[in-house]
Amino acid sequence: MTTRHNIDVETLEKFRDSLDQDPNVGKLHMEANAIYQGQAGRSMVHVGPFALDDTPIDRPARKYAFPFGNQREVEDLLGMEGSTDRIEPVEMVLASIAACLVNSISVNAARLGIDTSGIKINVRTTLDPRGLLGLAPADDSDESIGEIEYDVKVDGDISDDDLEMVRKLCLYSPVYGMVSKSIKVRGEVTRV
Repeated sequence: MTTRHNIDVETLEKFRDSLDQDPNVGKLHMEANAIYQGQAGRSMVHVGPFALDDTPIDRPARKYAFPFGNQREVEDLLGMEGSTDRIEPVEMVLASIAACLVNSISVNAARLGIDTSGIKINVRTTLDPRGLLGLAPADDSDESIGEIEYDVKVDGDISDDDLEMVRKLCLYSPVYGMVSKSIKVRGEVTRV
């Protein structure tokens, strides 16, 4: 058994083989639910149950809740009473990109034998609130977010070829793909 960074490489390769042989296996079905908390801009988002292929998985340890809102200074600008610090949704997207880049790099680096004893990722952008506040046309909303930039710093015995592979591994991140490519999104609004 070969273990790198707490991954049994043989088990990982068996999983990769099963995915390669059958495109209908290994699919994760995920969702999140937001509940308005009675104060503009604030919600509690719940993430938890999911399905692996057609097998639902719902256990108490997977009941995550995230309080969303804005930074205190932004809430003050919006005129919110009782302003407080909460994670802002764009910050969560940036955090998700960073976390998914770590996943993509570390899992594949373990598989490929690349020494990634340390990975630090910084993801940043600029948000223009005009779109959110109805001061720009809705079809210009993609211009309210500036270019998303990231830096990856890898510590370990890293060759130039390894660094080039790490650059490529970033592109395999599902969240990176979600925000860097046009993905179809559809929605529905109804009464309760």
